[in-house]
Amino acid sequence: MEWVVVDYGEVVCHAPPEDAAARLAGTVGGDPAAFWDAYWNGRPAYDLGTVDAAGYWGELCGRLGRAATPALLDVLVRLDLEMWSHLDEGTLRILRDLDARRVPLALLSNAPLEMARHIEAAPFAALFRHRFFSADLRLAKPDPAIYAHVADRLGAAPADLTFVDDRPANVEAARAAGLRAFLFTGADRLRRDLAL
Repeated sequence: MEWVVVDYGEVVCHAPPEDAAARLAGTVGGDPAAFWDAYWNGRPAYDLGTVDAAGYWGELCGRLGRAATPALLDVLVRLDLEMWSHLDEGTLRILRDLDARRVPLALLSNAPLEMARHIEAAPFAALFRHRFFSADLRLAKPDPAIYAHVADRLGAAPADLTFVDDRPANVEAARAAGLRAFLFTGADRLRRDLAL
């Protein structure tokens, strides 16, 4: 393995716990299902950086009939970051094992700017020699261009990258781009996939 490139959401961190997700949705109020529809429908533009936090959360609040005050926006951003900050210790152990073996690691995440900077400030980020975020690149998985960009920045052929993601579409796109790619379903399976 020349490089191991991993996703962040639901690979390095767990899926949001129910209580954290409920706190975020409850901050706006109303129907939780309507909140999550608005949350995910607007997320691609936010992840790409074509909409900033004020635009994303403001539109979400507007769809739900809530005024997006600056104080509310600050709370929503903070709770969103917290919701995606429950780290998977099993994955971190694998990354530390790889790092100890001098396997170079990179992170590739569809993440808005606030999440990107939050991740980069976390202690575990030091495990990664390179960190790529969709909002910085204005490219997002599963666009084939993002995999080509990462390979180019790492100075590696696509076949020299092992990619790990929890979303089948991202894994399939990576394989089509020439990467060795695994679908993440848990740390135990990942350890077997990487033959550790």
